[in-house]
Amino acid sequence: MSLPSRADQALDLGEQGCGQLVMELKLAMHTLAPGQTLLVTAYDPAAAGDIAAWCRMTGNTVLQSYQILQAVNFCSRKDRTADVEQLLCQPDTLNR
Repeated sequence: MSLPSRADQALDLGEQGCGQLVMELKLAMHTLAPGQTLLVTAYDPAAAGDIAAWCRMTGNTVLQSYQILQAVNFCSRKDRTADVEQLLCQPDTLNR
């Protein structure tokens, strides 16, 4: 798999924890078209697991992850349309 030479958008999540981190990630991915990439930087020790799980659950792809000092960086590609992503995040669809 070839990696993009640069991401279409970057998101610095700082030390935000799971709840806020996932919400910011969802909002940023929502603005991308399928196939575009997002470079995410996070300092929360649990971010690696949170971002990988969120991408897996929403059908997006983690192209690369790497750590520089305390920062975890992810390059993710949007693979689904916004409608599907939105449906997966609706609380009332979990009971169907």
